[in-house]
Amino acid sequence: MLGFILFLAAPNTAYRRAAVPHLKDQFPDEWSQIWRSTCKWQSRLAPSRPRHSASVNFMIRHMEWSCALYRALKDHGMGQDKAGALVETIAMDDYQPVPATWSTLSRLRSTERATRIKWVLGLVTRYFFSSPFVHRHLPAETGIAVAFDVTQCPLADYFRDQGVPELTPHAACNLDHCLARAFDVELVRTQTIADGAEYCDFRWKLPAAGTSRSTANAVSAKRNT
Repeated sequence: MLGFILFLAAPNTAYRRAAVPHLKDQFPDEWSQIWRSTCKWQSRLAPSRPRHSASVNFMIRHMEWSCALYRALKDHGMGQDKAGALVETIAMDDYQPVPATWSTLSRLRSTERATRIKWVLGLVTRYFFSSPFVHRHLPAETGIAVAFDVTQCPLADYFRDQGVPELTPHAACNLDHCLARAFDVELVRTQTIADGAEYCDFRWKLPAAGTSRSTANAVSAKRNT
């Protein structure tokens, strides 16, 4: 719960808590220098931060830190792929308390997984990933708990405007799998706006009887490669 509160109320503290242990592990002698560089980049980025709904603004604050860290890592000489992968690891640690808390709260609603994920995604798309996100909700399909498309994504817009569109999957798109893991469901997604598609397709799939989530996600990853 502390991580959830920090994510919403103190994004600077939350991101630092996630980032510093990984930087110390990767750069034991230089981590403080990289973190100082990250903070300088974040200070440069903050004045041009876009203004949206309150909930989207929270997300943008965290995207801003990911962008700053990515810039600092590249300044330090790290290649694009490695820098993106490290930013993704840190972003997932930063974000993970949020779906974990949603999962816990959803158990007060129901013990049925399908009911829980429908309830949470309904709240999330309405109140958390709100305007200027645009969602197109679709009829239920067999084995799919929830289906919708995202036709406008301010996070993809943010990274594009910062000149680092290649960071979007690492710092934003792949975080959706944290939510899938928290609810033990499989996220099937075949395209994203970040990759140049007109929309992102979200299909939240319940695991087949006798199939673990890890097996289902491995099959999905192989199918989508």
